Amino acid sequence: MKKTYGLFAVVSLLMLFMSVGCAPSTFIKGRPGGWKTIELNEALVGNYALAWQKTVDTVARDYDIELLDKDSGYLRTAWMYGISGGIYHRYRGRLTIKYPEITDPGKVEVKTDAQWLSEQTYGIWQRGWDSNFDRDVFTALSGRLGRTVSPD
Repeated sequence: MKKTYGLFAVVSLLMLFMSVGCAPSTFIKGRPGGWKTIELNEALVGNYALAWQKTVDTVARDYDIELLDKDSGYLRTAWMYGISGGIYHRYRGRLTIKYPEITDPGKVEVKTDAQWLSEQTYGIWQRGWDSNFDRDVFTALSGRLGRTVSPD
């Protein structure tokens, strides 16, 4: 009987520690991610209408768009929960895209943000960015919008 209570206590403690959780190792707390630049491919350089449409189409495949302003070249997604394998309701990310020049675009700028819900009781989100999420977003966008590098 004592063994059963002891085993129950150990399992209960393990479940408690697992439910508390921690941010994924790819989360960099407190330091926001910086802007990354994608040089547009030859088909998109100077053609803002096409570049903008391709950007919106690419982002809309995987994310809900929260803010969209074609006239200023600005797009921001809604928070996406569970990025990089994080606990779904406690880890989220979003991306922001900006065209610095809309009359004759040659590049697009991309930034990602991540937040970890460190204190569920009080709803305190730790700000930062996620290296895997950042890489995945940049790779997907640069694959559709960016220049290809010659293997030479």
